[in-house]
Amino acid sequence: MEYYEKINGYVRISNELFKEFEKVFKKKEECELVFLDNKNDKISIKSKILEFLNIDGSEYMDTKIGTRIRLDKIISLNGEDIKYLNHY
Repeated sequence: MEYYEKINGYVRISNELFKEFEKVFKKKEECELVFLDNKNDKISIKSKILEFLNIDGSEYMDTKIGTRIRLDKIISLNGEDIKYLNHY
């Protein structure tokens, strides 16, 4: 798995945002995700979501293409800015 996470602390995401990720996961369809990598560069991928994980208090998703993404680093889902869903 390729890991994209920063050393700093995890920022909890809202339940509304997690439900949006779950909807895409349950459809088992490919989605477009834009997230920030270790250098705060934007990375864009298209993949299916395989599973959600909680590792040391941080939430992640694994994708079919082999990328593990920390959920608080995702900034766009299927072309939509998701910041408005995150209340933390």
